[in-house]
Amino acid sequence: MNIYINGKELSVMFENETNAYEILKPIEEWCNSNDFLINKVIIDNRELQPYIDEEYETIPIEGIQKIEVEALSQAEYSLYSIMSIVEYIEKVLNTVSLDEKDIDNLKDGMYWVLDSIPRTIFLFNMSLESYGLIHILKMLEVKLERLNTISDNIEKVNEFFNDDLKPFINEKMIPTMNLILEEAKINTIFLFASNITNSNALYKVGSLPKFLPLILDILDSIVNKLQSGNDKEAFIYAEKFSRIVSFSFSILSNVASIYSIDYSEISLNFVTLTDAINDFNEMMNNVLDAFSNEDYISIADLLEYEIKERIENIMNYIPLVEEHIEKFNV
Repeated sequence: MNIYINGKELSVMFENETNAYEILKPIEEWCNSNDFLINKVIIDNRELQPYIDEEYETIPIEGIQKIEVEALSQAEYSLYSIMSIVEYIEKVLNTVSLDEKDIDNLKDGMYWVLDSIPRTIFLFNMSLESYGLIHILKMLEVKLERLNTISDNIEKVNEFFNDDLKPFINEKMIPTMNLILEEAKINTIFLFASNITNSNALYKVGSLPKFLPLILDILDSIVNKLQSGNDKEAFIYAEKFSRIVSFSFSILSNVASIYSIDYSEISLNFVTLTDAINDFNEMMNNVLDAFSNEDYISIADLLEYEIKERIENIMNYIPLVEEHIEKFNV
């Protein structure tokens, strides 16, 4: 039997385990102790619910070929929750009209949004007062009350939906949630980079590449705003980009300290990881110089063609770092 967590095979020795529960319960306990959550379990291409309970006791290990587990950090799980909220309200915004069945679904969705936003914001140590969110939630509550009072009149519901609720979503909720989502992306990496221990360091450094899209998303936002002449917002995004890169690279630094790794001993295409990081830092200094000279064309070019390439290159070293850890810390 092969067992994988986030695509990485575990080296395990089986003793007296007889069912899937006895295999997966220790994995769940490890996840919980390291602030991770099991998000998905697949046994021989059959997806099961992610809570390891009595159901798994009925699955004998005899005959199982492969178990795949997807684990997310608490911060990642919360980020995906915010993304789900944004996707839902965008779906509502793109709905043309409602029928009677849609009314109940819309109510359930609005209740879910009102319940989910405060919980996810709390997990990120953000305030409901950020970006005027508390006011927007109160307005959404009022609109839900209005929907409840007219639910038996489909014509009034559609009038309210198109003339009141959708403009509110488009003009208030979507812009605010997008700002919160950007802040949540940064906080996700910050929280993930925190509390690195011997127990979770290998997993955390191995998970670093999946944050690459978040990093590049912020970078692309800076470039787009510079190219459109929005210099003020570009500065704001540049500060966010600096923070997000700093948090990401702190994972490499902490892992090196925990495992006593010398990154000059890890090479890719005859370039050491130490040199790759130094090269990136030097290019970032060029970006800072361009900012101080208000040379916005150079900034955009450096970010789009130099910094982006160097970040992607450093991520290519991560599998080598994992191999180094496994080789010298068996």
